[in-house]
Amino acid sequence: MLQVQVKSLLNNAKAGVPLNVSGTSSSPLTASSNSLPSIFPAGSAPPLSPRSSTGSPRIVKQRVSPSTLGSPLKLVSEPVKELIPQFYFQNGRPPANELKERCLFRINQFFYGHMDGLQVHEFKPVTKEICKLPSFFSAALFKKIDVDRTGFVSRNTFVDYWINAHMLAKDTATQIFTILKQPDLKYLTQDDFKPVLQELLATHPGLEFLQSTPEFQERY
Repeated sequence: MLQVQVKSLLNNAKAGVPLNVSGTSSSPLTASSNSLPSIFPAGSAPPLSPRSSTGSPRIVKQRVSPSTLGSPLKLVSEPVKELIPQFYFQNGRPPANELKERCLFRINQFFYGHMDGLQVHEFKPVTKEICKLPSFFSAALFKKIDVDRTGFVSRNTFVDYWINAHMLAKDTATQIFTILKQPDLKYLTQDDFKPVLQELLATHPGLEFLQSTPEFQERY
């Protein structure tokens, strides 16, 4: 009897006849068959799942715009502008502030009490202690600063020449070259050394014997 009912239900389902089975049954098949009318309406087939035109599930890929990736030019960092310090000074490199202050302090000590300035015989300590040059360069340095031939070198005049003109920051060879050369020349001549040699002959203790023989001084 059960087989006949199952076969009848299958035939009705194939023919599209509404399923209306009366009665109750405790069998699982009967319970499942009773639930079919509530799922699918009469005369309709179960809905099909949507498919894409290609027959495969559609996968939506998110397009990444170029703006989100960033320009490849931005990957290269911009060159850093480096500030190149000044390396050429027409009048020589300015002295450091600390060195300048120490030099000014010593200058004030040597020129203290000399309102009119120092004379040539008083200028040797300045040449040795401040300029760090041999004492026989004193007369040449004095004449270089005393351009008006007043016989005096004032504090302000010396500061202008030695500090403000950047002589303080130059090396010893450049200092001597600048002191001895003529203002309008860029080289030394033989006559430029004569003032220094005369001062050396007059002040060096080992050359006192030449002072009594002037004829030998020129040859020496």
